[in-house]
Amino acid sequence: MPVLLLVLPWARLRRLVFPVPVVHVLDETESAVTPSLYDFLAFPVHERPSFALRTREGKVVRLPDRLIQGSVSVAPSIDPADPRAVYQRIADDLRTQILSGDLAPGTPVPSEAELVRQYGSSRGPVRQAISLLRSEGLIDSHQGRGVFVRRRPALRRLSIDGVADSARGAQDAVAETSGRLEVRRYAPIVAPPDVAERLGLPEGTRVLARSFRFIVEGRPAQLSDSYLPYELVKGTPVEDPENEPWPGGTLAQLRSLGVEVREITEDVATRTPTPDEMQELRLRPGMPVFEVTRTIHAVDRPVVTSRLVIAGDRYVLSYRIPVP
Repeated sequence: MPVLLLVLPWARLRRLVFPVPVVHVLDETESAVTPSLYDFLAFPVHERPSFALRTREGKVVRLPDRLIQGSVSVAPSIDPADPRAVYQRIADDLRTQILSGDLAPGTPVPSEAELVRQYGSSRGPVRQAISLLRSEGLIDSHQGRGVFVRRRPALRRLSIDGVADSARGAQDAVAETSGRLEVRRYAPIVAPPDVAERLGLPEGTRVLARSFRFIVEGRPAQLSDSYLPYELVKGTPVEDPENEPWPGGTLAQLRSLGVEVREITEDVATRTPTPDEMQELRLRPGMPVFEVTRTIHAVDRPVVTSRLVIAGDRYVLSYRIPVP
């Protein structure tokens, strides 16, 4: 059974035009046939006869050479049993083209009219598909110019090396990448229950709470809340926010306190950002974030716990795991 190319809905086409025979040079065994437009476009190029349409007004129009010669856009084959809505099928196909590089960053997405023709759809599903891709951060709309594949920012790599090399150690995420650090909070507080649990502290114990926002190339990229037992840092340079950013990051601060780091644990999750996080990181709707819960352990106890919220479109989390 031939695959039919969806150029116009057949019911709509029949209301507009109807086919008429056109003189065609045939072998003796052939006869002049003008098939329906759908079947005509399904023929192999070398087998297509001449074709014309007569409008209701009586005007005879010959099909353009570009169609006869095969240069016609073909809609992707869609399984009739596919349970997805039409707009989801269109969005999935365009998303695949974007992620594969067939639609490169900065290039225009086909216009609404072109997508209607290409997919044999109405404008409603096409607009829904475009809206979905925009919410995913894959495309940008520019008034008066059209829709373009979004230019994705260069990905930065955040990594924690194995702690076997104590001289080099693991780098704090903020210290690893050049940028600007904003100190949002730096004060002793009573440890929240989850913080006290991660640090192994009794209820009501005070901790030094530090909140940062990290700016890269003029854009917020990361939020960080970290906590240290207050008795560990009280009266030391680490307690003074004027010393931030500390060269070498958190591990260098711990070394200055005489703390030997033995282990770093992390739990990594992806999730939808909160409204406050969207505002703080200037995220587009639909853009996920990494949430990294990190705890640094000394020889005998946990000494720092942090929660990092990282823009999901700007970073790759990288790990090197030593094998004994």
